[in-house]
Amino acid sequence: MKELRRQFLLSGVGTLGAAAWGIPLYAAPQSRKMPTPPQPAESQSSIPDNAGRRPSQQAILRQHEKEFRDSLAALFALVSDLKQRVDQLHSSDILSVKIYKQTGEIEHLAKQLRTLAKT
Repeated sequence: MKELRRQFLLSGVGTLGAAAWGIPLYAAPQSRKMPTPPQPAESQSSIPDNAGRRPSQQAILRQHEKEFRDSLAALFALVSDLKQRVDQLHSSDILSVKIYKQTGEIEHLAKQLRTLAKT
């Protein structure tokens, strides 16, 4: 008799513990549902025309190209001027402050060209 009572209490405690943890006592077969089909594609008439964006993108590209070419021309002018100044100096002379500043401008233009080339 004590053995039956012990088994009953153990099964009751097990059932309550499983219920407390959210463990199902039996696994009901789950039916698989078909996925819902995707929405049909919109017709061409409802899609807005990209003609408004196309020229602006091309205008932006033209502007970038113009900036790139202008910066390149300025860089070429600075470098050729620097070359003339350095050619006029003798090896025993000290480089002037103007030449030092001009090399800084050349570096700035070169960095600007690099960023314009990335875009």
